Amino acid sequence: MGTMTQLTKNEKKALTMLMSDARVTDSDMASKMRISPQGTRKIRKRLEKSHIQEYRTIIDYEKIGINVFAIAQIKILNKDILKSKNVMGAFEINEADITHILILGFASLEELDGYKVKIAKDAEIRKMNVVSRKGFLKNSPVDLIKSKLC
Repeated sequence: MGTMTQLTKNEKKALTMLMSDARVTDSDMASKMRISPQGTRKIRKRLEKSHIQEYRTIIDYEKIGINVFAIAQIKILNKDILKSKNVMGAFEINEADITHILILGFASLEELDGYKVKIAKDAEIRKMNVVSRKGFLKNSPVDLIKSKLC
């Protein structure tokens, strides 16, 4: 299990600001943290090397036509299915009849049905929960991460 790296008070503040708005400028962070823009730039660079893997845009799924989500507990026979465009997230687990939990996205139930047929030779679906876009209530780890920074 990974260990939490100790962050300074200013690194925690900067990381919290970046989670709220990844486009925040060094100058804006500097004025809120009451340090120089050069200081915030150094902090940002350190965080990018140690804690920040990448910056992402959060998309409104419904507006781009992703309306159905599925959480699938499956036994994978061919790991190539993890490369599917529909796989939004994947967890490897160690149970006898389940090897992975997948988070999947689809435009429609028909597309989901087609996906299940397509992967039948490469995976055994043990359980699948399906929800509409309206049932997708939270899509952010920000609260959890902020709680770890306090």
